[in-house]
Amino acid sequence: MPAATLALLTPARHNLSMRLLAWSLLGLGLSCESTRDWQTLSLSPAGRDTRVWLEGVIDSVPEREGTELRFDAEVRVLEGAGSQDGRVRRARLAWRDPALEPRVGERWRLLARLEAAQPARNFHGVDSARLAFRDRVHLHGEVLEAALNQRMAEARDSIDERRAHIAARILARVADPDAAGLITALAVGLTAGVSRDQWRIFNATGTTHLVAISGLHVTLFALITLWLARAAWRWMPGTGHLAREPCALLLALAAAGLYALLAGLSVPTQRTWLMLAVFVVARLAARVVPGARTWSLALIAVLLLDVFAPLAAGFWLSFVAVGVIIFADATALARASRLRQAISLQLAIMLALAPLTLAVFGNVSLAGLVVNLVAIPVVSFVFVPLVLAGALLACAWPAADGLFFGAAAKLYEGLWPLMVWAADLDLAQWRVSVPPWWYALAIPAVFLLLRRWPMGLRLSAGVAALPLLWAPPRVPPVSELEVSVLDAGRGSAVLLTTHAHRVLFDTGDSWNTHGTRLAQWVLPALDARDARVVDLLVLPRLDADRAQAAALLASERELPRVMVGGGWPATSLPVETCRDTSLEWDGVNFQFLAAGRHREYCVLKVTVGDFSLLLAGDLDAPAERELIARLPRGALASDLAFAARQASAMASSPQWIEASGARWVVASGGVPGSQSRAQALERWRRAGARVLDTRADGGIALRIGTHGITALATARSARHPFAWRRLD
Repeated sequence: MPAATLALLTPARHNLSMRLLAWSLLGLGLSCESTRDWQTLSLSPAGRDTRVWLEGVIDSVPEREGTELRFDAEVRVLEGAGSQDGRVRRARLAWRDPALEPRVGERWRLLARLEAAQPARNFHGVDSARLAFRDRVHLHGEVLEAALNQRMAEARDSIDERRAHIAARILARVADPDAAGLITALAVGLTAGVSRDQWRIFNATGTTHLVAISGLHVTLFALITLWLARAAWRWMPGTGHLAREPCALLLALAAAGLYALLAGLSVPTQRTWLMLAVFVVARLAARVVPGARTWSLALIAVLLLDVFAPLAAGFWLSFVAVGVIIFADATALARASRLRQAISLQLAIMLALAPLTLAVFGNVSLAGLVVNLVAIPVVSFVFVPLVLAGALLACAWPAADGLFFGAAAKLYEGLWPLMVWAADLDLAQWRVSVPPWWYALAIPAVFLLLRRWPMGLRLSAGVAALPLLWAPPRVPPVSELEVSVLDAGRGSAVLLTTHAHRVLFDTGDSWNTHGTRLAQWVLPALDARDARVVDLLVLPRLDADRAQAAALLASERELPRVMVGGGWPATSLPVETCRDTSLEWDGVNFQFLAAGRHREYCVLKVTVGDFSLLLAGDLDAPAERELIARLPRGALASDLAFAARQASAMASSPQWIEASGARWVVASGGVPGSQSRAQALERWRRAGARVLDTRADGGIALRIGTHGITALATARSARHPFAWRRLD
């Protein structure tokens, strides 16, 4: 760091490379210092029931997820781990069914149980450990019901309290929850109310950037304020000391800053406000600052404010999109018509962001080019002004806010069916598995396409797409099976994919999760495979949490069959009771076995050629012995077995282990580090089986075919699968 500081003092004319190196060293130093500080303050549970006594201020608007309220708070640990230093930490807390709901800005004293920052890791879905690091969260916890939990002080008036107030007014005024979620996102930047299906539609149509408060909206608000200030300048008190243009510019900048704060000061709004600030200062100083320099100054400022900002996808999408706009404008030889300019700019942004969106989301929206030509002006010039007018009235004159929120909801109701139609087109989006080396080819191709060079030369950049057009199919060939074992916390979920069918065994949900695990990890895995149909859902046993997860899956995907251990009376889903039967799809045999005294369990054996796997579900030891006694000898023999009952010692009896004869066993779910789990896995190891454990390895991808059973790198060792290895 001292070397970097001294190097910064070196005049640019003496050694430009030294200054570039200095800036790099300075950034590296800031990153290392921020990381060290985060590691010093981070707390993780020392055991299964590590409790801490916290006191602090809630500094985020609480958001409801099922029966839980989730919020962040700046806290001090009064008792327990971390109480010795007395330093302030950022806590991410979940509180199930609180008797008195907390509000942002309130001071609370709470008893919490520490939880691991990363309870699960999969190839797809949210990586909560990465999010915790990006947001500088030092501890995760679950608030426990205790008589000493109490509110110490009421909330003071703040921008976050205003955001919560506006969100509450929207929910009270708009009956449609989907419309209310979108209006809230555009008004105050809170996106928890936007449903998964809405996100799917926005992603498929390339309009995700319009959902939250983007730089476009902040700029629009600043321009509206600038126009109003110019018109009303002569009637403003005290304007005799300030000319009209400086007054209007400063008011527009202040209004944009207020809107950015209302949005939670996300990276796109930070970038926009900083670029506006550079522009305003340059205008007041009668200087012309090139767009590229404004962009670079905003980039430096954002990085100085938050060195972890590049960990957010919004950082890259925002700055790259604006950089493309500046680059395209700077290289334009002549001004085209507005329509042609809009189409060219939209195409340039789409092409430039294609490698980035493939890396982040795994797909590119092809419908976005057309949809955005309509959506951007409608949302920016009609929808957002209605939402902003309602938000301002919600604070100043609440009785009148319903008029504007209602008009925005009516506009949403009229336009949403068109968005759904566009998203459901066969060619709305393109999903493809991209090899890492492809990006080295794609990035130069993007710059080649954006340059104002001869069209023939620019079109030659299209060869970068050829490796993707001839990429191998995402589905296994006939007579092969792809097995995706998800790390679903205490629950378990296994996705079985043949050439043309998909079978989901269990939902990942466990006690009191209410279907949230399916939404958290199973649906992203289906999205990654562009799976709109789940041909069969197998519930090894029925309980309330699995029932809620099955209902959620049926609402999100086409679900023609559900097989349930013990049956499911009085349901509208296409349910059938598990019984001894079999079916064959694409050369893969699925054999279902009902087990237990009352046939309340469902077991699945899958055979591909000479190899098989056995999914025991929720079997306990008595049910295992009953099934062994009922079936012919060798009927349960398998190469790969899944430990029953989330790898609990209540199952995996010695008789079951002997009957399966598995060389490999997969342990998923259960309580990590528990004695019961350790006993069950030790039984398998003593029998000579090798263990793959999702609690240690994360999600696991397997493939079974005529060649045997092979496995990909696990999610713990690689974010995306890239290397096969044989299980033998």
